[in-house]
Amino acid sequence: MHITPTALLALIWMLLIGWGFYALLQRHLRLDDQLADTEAQLRIERHARAVAELALANAHLSLCQASKQQDSVRESERQRIARDIHDDLGQNLLALKIDLQLLHVSTTGAHPQIAKKLDGMMGNLDNTIKSLRAIIYDLRPVVLEAGFQSAMEWQLSEFTRMHGIRHAFTADPDALHAPEDVERDAMLYRIAQEALSNVARHAHATEVDIKLQRFGNMLTLRVQDNGVGMVELGNGRGCGLPGMRERVRAIGGCFAIDSLPGSGVVLSVSIPLTVAIPAH
Repeated sequence: MHITPTALLALIWMLLIGWGFYALLQRHLRLDDQLADTEAQLRIERHARAVAELALANAHLSLCQASKQQDSVRESERQRIARDIHDDLGQNLLALKIDLQLLHVSTTGAHPQIAKKLDGMMGNLDNTIKSLRAIIYDLRPVVLEAGFQSAMEWQLSEFTRMHGIRHAFTADPDALHAPEDVERDAMLYRIAQEALSNVARHAHATEVDIKLQRFGNMLTLRVQDNGVGMVELGNGRGCGLPGMRERVRAIGGCFAIDSLPGSGVVLSVSIPLTVAIPAH
């Protein structure tokens, strides 16, 4: 059979086109295989990431629960120490005061130096009893037994009486009706106490405003003053707040301090109402 040059050329072109289509098909199939492998790898990585995130969330919740239990133990220990001091040392000091009073009465008209010495001893003993009561109160704020709102109102009234700084306290009904939690209330009370102490010592403020609010499952305490701000205070801002910050963060809360020169300080603390470990 005789093949003309034109037919041969057409045959060659058909072979080249066929080979090209075949090469493109093979490349497309390889790309599909690579894409399938990539998608499978992504699925594996997504699953591994989901498992890691779940483990991290469970670890965080476990840490929150452990921190909460630690706070509960710490608060119980505070109350035990306060009771022991009150029942033992407090009673002994009271008995000593009564003995000194009786001694003072029985030596009336004796040598003036004896009466003067007894007066001095009784004065020192009264100061010791006052210091002891302050220590007991710091260990176990008795006012919290009447509720957080009453405790805060009492603390603020004493703050204004002692330092002459006006105060305002507002609380959302939802926040006041939150589930009762002694350790949480004690933490918020002590944070407010430390914040007010810093305002009195450093802020040169004339007003302080405290708000208690509830946002979903979080309870937020906000303390704001109209003082000089933190920039002008240097490092003298109290040593109690850093410890509070770590304790708040350990139970899944948020602790923030914001300030501008001459605009006062805003301290915000948010604490979860409940810390629960999900069932496995």
